[in-house]
Amino acid sequence: MGRLLTGSASCALPARAIGDEHPAGIARGNLIAAWLFALSLAVGGCGTAPGAAPHGPDASAPNEAGVAHPNTIPTLREVGSRGFFDLDGPFAAFDPSHPSVEIWIPNADARAPVVVYAHGGAGYREDDRARVDMFRRNGFATISFDSYEMNGFSDWNFVTRRVANSGKQNMIWGVFTGAVEHAANTDAWDNRNIFLYGTSNGGRVVLYAGAEIDNASIRGIIAEAPAGSGFTLGDYDIPTIIPFGALDTWAGQSDTDYVWRRTYPDSPVSIEAWVNAQRARDRPVRFIFYENAGHLMFDGPLERVTVPRGEALSFSAFRGAGEGVLDRYERDVMSFATENLSR
Repeated sequence: MGRLLTGSASCALPARAIGDEHPAGIARGNLIAAWLFALSLAVGGCGTAPGAAPHGPDASAPNEAGVAHPNTIPTLREVGSRGFFDLDGPFAAFDPSHPSVEIWIPNADARAPVVVYAHGGAGYREDDRARVDMFRRNGFATISFDSYEMNGFSDWNFVTRRVANSGKQNMIWGVFTGAVEHAANTDAWDNRNIFLYGTSNGGRVVLYAGAEIDNASIRGIIAEAPAGSGFTLGDYDIPTIIPFGALDTWAGQSDTDYVWRRTYPDSPVSIEAWVNAQRARDRPVRFIFYENAGHLMFDGPLERVTVPRGEALSFSAFRGAGEGVLDRYERDVMSFATENLSR
């Protein structure tokens, strides 16, 4: 077992509505590095319930001391005429006392390596919890959070459906950088071994962090299905894996509009082109593709869903993973992490 140091009282996270980044499947398998103790699944805190109607951030939301968080003041700015918004900062910083924060440390004689997790476009939901639990049961300390709640948004349905990737990533980034700093400056775990892990919008954030955060203790980056648009990705030499469902056309226009090949006017370099450029520089970055899987691989069995976006748009795509996919995923990710530990 382990210790949950911060966060609210234990409870179930609300399931995602269809079209959001979504209800979780359970991570399977149990690969344990020889030098770490075997651990069972830990259940931690939860965030606040989503609001009943779309609205902007609540700058008056109190922290545990009853004081409003001073940084929760991003403002909505409408983009185009289809009901989408971007956000103007400043954005919230990491607050370890925030109810959405979960800091978990395994009960073991040796200090454990630590994973800092960046959630996807719907905030911290059940499938995010399943990814974090995968590391917990394999002997890692974890730091996770809901950056939207920390920025004052209680209605994650509104954020995931109507806020642009740039706004989502800016909210995640402001909190994530502070969480990485917290990981580096805390002796409760092995802060020589820090791993960055994220999915979708959070996946793009952790790739961006590779070039933006200067910390030699970052041993590896796991970016599951990073968003095709948003932060500009730079050059770095941290070992990186990018797991993708081979059927991932999330938010695409056809069954062959794969996320990793996609470009946008504000993001003209695809994930695939960036990986190829990195590998041409002998950087240790690679894809791992999983057959019979779509976007949000921890979001239950593989199924095709129709997803609303904005006020007048929708798309159809595969979500979840087929039998055995998450077993292989866990083996691959844990093998990657174990291989890159500093002994």
